[in-house]
Amino acid sequence: MASGAPGPFLVEKGVCSDAQWQKWLRSEGGTRPQLTRYELGELIGEGGVGRVFAAKDQTDGTEVALKILKPEFANDEVQTERFVQEARLLMSLDHDHLVKGLRIAKEGSTIFFAMERLPGRCLQDVIADDDFDNGGRIDEDLALQVVVDVAGALLALHEKGLVHRDVKPGNVIWSEQRGAVLIDLGFALQRGNADASETTAGTVHYIAPEQARGDGQLDVRADIYALGATLYHLTTGSLPFEGTSEEVLAKQVLESLSGERIRDLELSPQLHYFLEKMMAKDPEMRFQGPAQLQQDVQAFLAQRKHQKETEDRQRGRPKLGDRRNRAVQDRNSRRRRR
Repeated sequence: MASGAPGPFLVEKGVCSDAQWQKWLRSEGGTRPQLTRYELGELIGEGGVGRVFAAKDQTDGTEVALKILKPEFANDEVQTERFVQEARLLMSLDHDHLVKGLRIAKEGSTIFFAMERLPGRCLQDVIADDDFDNGGRIDEDLALQVVVDVAGALLALHEKGLVHRDVKPGNVIWSEQRGAVLIDLGFALQRGNADASETTAGTVHYIAPEQARGDGQLDVRADIYALGATLYHLTTGSLPFEGTSEEVLAKQVLESLSGERIRDLELSPQLHYFLEKMMAKDPEMRFQGPAQLQQDVQAFLAQRKHQKETEDRQRGRPKLGDRRNRAVQDRNSRRRRR
């Protein structure tokens, strides 16, 4: 490195060939592989085991999102199987509020799968944006529409016997064409599958108490809890529970949700009710399925829309006494002119 020319130095010392060095440069240290069918663009996301790139399918020019397993996991059977399972799940599901998988492949040692490319922004990026108009929060009605859309995606997974296990703002994209779209099924598993759930999976700030305890008998109500924590973050701009990972895990199990932040922001009592019910510590006290949650939130949004429309119409209508007041004003005006 001191010589300013590490490539020739490494080749001279026999560490690698010139071709290997050039490939290392082109692939940016192995993080951006060169693929035959796909031309990689910008890096648009990164998780624990994979990176997601914007890409172009050179066979037909289609814009896609390409998720690539990190090379350090290529020989890890567990991570590889989970990666392949996610791709197959996305390819088998067809729902407006779930990202669609297109194909999975392996080229050399690189394992990857293509997904549809969604125009829009990840909600985690939206609320983390310092320039965002609402101070790291989104409008209450829009946040509740996110809940309706994601509940629809969870219903599709539920009907397949699946639990997502990682619902959070970072795994939801808002698309103007499609609404909220749930992505990343890397932690999804068949409900009640204790073997696959012996250790806590998911993101600690959003997981349900039973998930925090490592309960193997998870069902869709764990995802409803995580969606409630997501709704809390979207509407308040803060996490339900703060602290280190260990402290948050303990709070998920032991502490009740505080309503102070919700009241300070003057959010609606109905939103507070939804949060309390979605994030109840006892799964039996939560909404018992995505359809029930979706129905209740949709009914509230419809009621609020109707109320707003009624208020808007009332503003344009004459009020009782308006005609008399105008008549008196006209008489007084005529008298002044005389």
